[in-house]
Formats: sequence, C-alpha cells, structure tokens
Amino acid sequence: MISNNARMLYSAMPDRPRVTWPEGKTVAFWHAPNVEHYDWLAPEGSRFSARVTPPDAQHYMHRDSGNRVAFWRMLRAVDRYDMPSTVSLSLALLQEQPEVRDAMLERDWEIMSHGISNLRPLFGYTAEQEDRFLEISQQLALTYYDGRPIKGMLGPRISGTDNTADLMVKHGMTYFADFVHDEQPRPLLTASGDRLVNVPYSFTTNDVPAVLSRNHPKEYFFDLIKAQVDRLLRDAEEDGQARVACLATHPFVMGQPNAARYLEAIFDYVRSDDRIWVTTAGQITDHYLENFYDEQVAFSRSLLAEHAGAFA
Repeated sequence: MISNNARMLYSAMPDRPRVTWPEGKTVAFWHAPNVEHYDWLAPEGSRFSARVTPPDAQHYMHRDSGNRVAFWRMLRAVDRYDMPSTVSLSLALLQEQPEVRDAMLERDWEIMSHGISNLRPLFGYTAEQEDRFLEISQQLALTYYDGRPIKGMLGPRISGTDNTADLMVKHGMTYFADFVHDEQPRPLLTASGDRLVNVPYSFTTNDVPAVLSRNHPKEYFFDLIKAQVDRLLRDAEEDGQARVACLATHPFVMGQPNAARYLEAIFDYVRSDDRIWVTTAGQITDHYLENFYDEQVAFSRSLLAEHAGAFA
C-alpha cells in the first residue's frame, strides 16, 4: 500500500514538462453535474447537517426536487449548448430513477461514481468493504447503463481511505477527482503500478459552496466562473501550460428557476471562446495518459532524487 502522502508527486507548474490540449486549445472545460441520491433515513451517524436528528425533511426535499423537476430544466441548457457532461452520480439512481438514467444515457453522459448514496461516505471502510463497494459500483453501471464501465470517481461526500486509489485501479478506473490540488491532471501512484490520474475538480467553482452554503447571488456564480476561466486562459498563454476548468453543478441549485439563466450564460460564455476544449473528465484523462503521464512521473521522480541528495 502507498500512503496518500506519497501518491501525489510534486513538481511546480512553471518547471514541469509542458502539457497541451488537442488542436491548440489552452483550457479544458468539463461540466460535472452532481446528480445525487439521499437516504430519507441515512445510516447511523450520517446526516445532512446538525440542524435536526434524521429525518431532515427540509434538506431532503430540497435535494429531491433536483431529480424530480430541476434536473430536466438543467438538461434544456445542456442540450441548447451541446454541453458534454461527466455526471457525478449517486449510483442508486441507475436502478431507482430510470427516467433520469435514460436521459443521461440518451445524451451519452459519462458516469463518474459519486458512491451509492451521498449520505454513505467511505470513511472508516476496511479494504474488504471498499473493494466490495467498487465491485457493486461497476456492476450497477454494467447492468443499468448500457454495459459501460465507470472510468472514475468523486468519493461520496469527498471521502476515501488510503486504499481507495489502489482499489480503483483494481476495478478498472483511470481517474480520481478527490485530490483538488492542481490545475492540470497529475499522476497518482498506486501499489500495483497501474496508472491513475487526478483530474482537477473544484470546490470553488461549485454551486453548493458558492451559492447554497454561502448564499452568494446567482449572478456572482456566473462572474466567478468567468473570472476563473479568463485567468486560466491568460496564464496558459503566458507560460504555455494548458489548464483545466471544472464547473460543478447540482440540479437542486443551478436547475432552480431563479438560477437557470445564469447556467445558460456560463455555457454560452464557454462555447463562445475557441481556445476552450469543451470535453469530459474521461477524455482529459485519456489524452493525458497517452501523451504526458509517463514523462510527468519521470520528471517528478527525478526531483525527488535531487531533493533527497540535497539533504543527504
């Protein structure tokens, strides 16, 4: 086993080998709608908040509205701008809400596991329990999503263990979105030597912390995304290092009637700039693995050896 502290090979952005995107694009933009399942009565010890003891009707019903109504409004914006999406999915929905599943499949959305339910985190799992969780995850996708295996994961409630990365590659996954520590894909080492990539997700360009938790206006969220992408485009032009921008949305936030036009404005802005590669997490991963992974690992390991020699 490799501890998580040793998985993330370090190299400073200006010094590392150059990363580029197809057709000369400088920023890869991926949309991550979080389509989630919440238990009415969650497993003991798990809850929405400390506000009340379960069941928490206020929080549950707000989130439930996302899959009943707001998801379909979000789809209209996705369709209007032909926006590829990597759905951060609570996998129980594949079986329990076939209308949602079929709408995603019709649009060829890529599934990124977000656990079975968003109130069932992986904290404290034994290796055997987590191995079984990942086995069930792939079985759900293969059975209910046209036989398509899951390529990556954002842990439920951003949770995991020191075993997570090793077990993900065992079950055929190639990217992980939990380690929000860079603006490019980065190698994550595994005990088996199988290749795993961290794809930049976002806790800031994310509608739950930005809009729901901090009560910023919806206009602020549009301005936030625009400022993020504008600066990434500028930095990529200045240092030659391509960047990744992730837009993380939740139907129960940006699919609400008072927010939908700002989501459309974000999509319109992104589609209007031909320097932006509008893509999926899986396509970013595949491109990075094919062109940059091995060189980045070798470079970072050379830095480790250099640093070790300096302090010997």
